Amino acid sequence: MMQNQATAQEITTIGRVIIKIIKNDLAGNSYLLPADVDFKKLYMLADMHRVVPLIAEAVLNCPNAPDEVKKKFKSELFKVSMRYEAQLKEKKKLSALFSEANIKHCFLKGDKLSRFYKNPELRFMLDMDVYVEENGFKRAEEILQEQGYELNSFADDKDVGYIKKPFYNVELHRELKYDYDKGYDYYKGAFSRLQGVEGSCELNMTDEDFYVYILSHTAHHFETAGTGIRNILDHYYLKNKLMPNCNKAVLEAGLEAVGLTAFAQRMDALAEAWFGNGECNEDIEEISDYILLGGVFGNKVNHYMGGILRGDYGDKKSSFILKRLFPSRAKMQDRYPVLKRFAFLLPVIWVVRIVSALFSKKDYSAEIDNADSVTQEQKEAFARFMQKNGL
Repeated sequence: MMQNQATAQEITTIGRVIIKIIKNDLAGNSYLLPADVDFKKLYMLADMHRVVPLIAEAVLNCPNAPDEVKKKFKSELFKVSMRYEAQLKEKKKLSALFSEANIKHCFLKGDKLSRFYKNPELRFMLDMDVYVEENGFKRAEEILQEQGYELNSFADDKDVGYIKKPFYNVELHRELKYDYDKGYDYYKGAFSRLQGVEGSCELNMTDEDFYVYILSHTAHHFETAGTGIRNILDHYYLKNKLMPNCNKAVLEAGLEAVGLTAFAQRMDALAEAWFGNGECNEDIEEISDYILLGGVFGNKVNHYMGGILRGDYGDKKSSFILKRLFPSRAKMQDRYPVLKRFAFLLPVIWVVRIVSALFSKKDYSAEIDNADSVTQEQKEAFARFMQKNGL
């Protein structure tokens, strides 16, 4: 982990270099990297935030960058380009197959976000998320299996994951949110608001729904464990390229419905401070440090403190262990939908989880150590920080 090899100060300093590279690239300016930058740590942090391709050109043009580091950046550029083209081809094929089967569907997140980037292939997708109408869901799964995909996650009320070598990951969504997520009722009706694509069963979100949905995804990671530089860059692009096309009243109503009005304002200010002409103040510095130290999906300490706020974990070591091994019935039903029909199986699945924990003892021990290391003062500060940011 990056945190084990560098101090927090080093990480945030390197993070701000990454932000400056991207900011200058957006403005069409070249950027001379500081002479004392640690290029190996620069690569590691950029990789943690999934922005290696976005800063590769600046590093490759830097005479001080070691050849071994340049080689890593070149390799990543090649991989994302190849992956983007392959995923785009696969997406078109799956869309055609779903349309042939008369299944209405909508591709989400990364696929749509990349079109706002100057170079779309640099905003690669980890997963292809597809929102599928309920009466076509089973057939959509069959199509994936016929195409060589294998089940890769538990099916629940929200989505199910499939995987195919070398790097295809598809998540089929029944819903956009779990019933305990912010704005669940708002997103429950999202499929009826999708707009058609002529000659196809592929649908698209309205601009307003897409803006709110992407922001809600950022908020989810932000309050769960942390979010990354790339998500803030996504917001910058949407704010400047998509928002002008939105109906202001509809957009504001959507943000209000999911409880993200204040968070949206925070992200606006942060994105402009990082990549535009916005001013940086103490609050922006605090959010910046939180994001830079977390990586694209946050870190385990933040995950634990976020879990306390959501009520997923107890705020003491003993209660953390109990809640980790024995999640609530509602949480278990989301993970194991069979419990909604056969509630009496709950104790059996708890036992299965405990046995599984024995085989993952190292991971559980690390989680317990994290829970034990966090002070009450840190927990209270984390709660205040989230509240200040509208979460």
